[in-house]
Amino acid sequence: MKTRKICFVALLMMSTVTLFGQDRPPIITFGPNSYEVDFSFDKRYKKEYAHSYNDIEGSPYLNNEFVNGIFYIKDTVAIKLPIRYNIYSDQMEYQSKGENYVVGSPQNISRVVLGESEFIYLPLIRKSGFFELFVSGKCKLVQKMRVDFIPSEGSKPIVGMTKARFERFPDVFYVVNNKDETLRIGNMKSVLTALQDKKSKVESFIKKERIRNTKKENLIKIINYYNSL
Repeated sequence: MKTRKICFVALLMMSTVTLFGQDRPPIITFGPNSYEVDFSFDKRYKKEYAHSYNDIEGSPYLNNEFVNGIFYIKDTVAIKLPIRYNIYSDQMEYQSKGENYVVGSPQNISRVVLGESEFIYLPLIRKSGFFELFVSGKCKLVQKMRVDFIPSEGSKPIVGMTKARFERFPDVFYVVNNKDETLRIGNMKSVLTALQDKKSKVESFIKKERIRNTKKENLIKIINYYNSL
């Protein structure tokens, strides 16, 4: 079967950007019955180099190693690649022929399946980025991961000099309601605010189920109930 060629210059605007400084990432073909993908580099954008993260403790990645994953492009094309998520830079990296790249225009990806997890890209006003998806439908439950870079500090008594490090911080839940508003979940009151149009029913459900906190399993239960109304 003839392969289809998807040109990311048109599809992704700037296509992908190499992590290791090649001008043009290679054409990747996934067998005779899948897709040939032209990851052409758009000359309007400078090359983006990967940081080696030498001498930095901790990790910026969800998983240090690449795992089997799938990019779902908005025209329903599915592209299988080794993928890893850089939480610190908020970029999905993929691997091809021994080289590592990042997707230049993630807003044109509908979702990313990474191992057992699924991510969507939300083009928010304040800060766009990838969010792990737990519940889909008219109302979505998503989670934002966070890794911060902590610079090294000068020599101190007893402890001496501290190295620069990446530090993982608690994840934050958000609800994307039926108006496409992304609302942060901090407590049960914020849940009811996010689901304002069905507040009384949701509140009754919470009481009936004796839900007392915003742990992941409770939020999944609440959002699934809301989507069933």
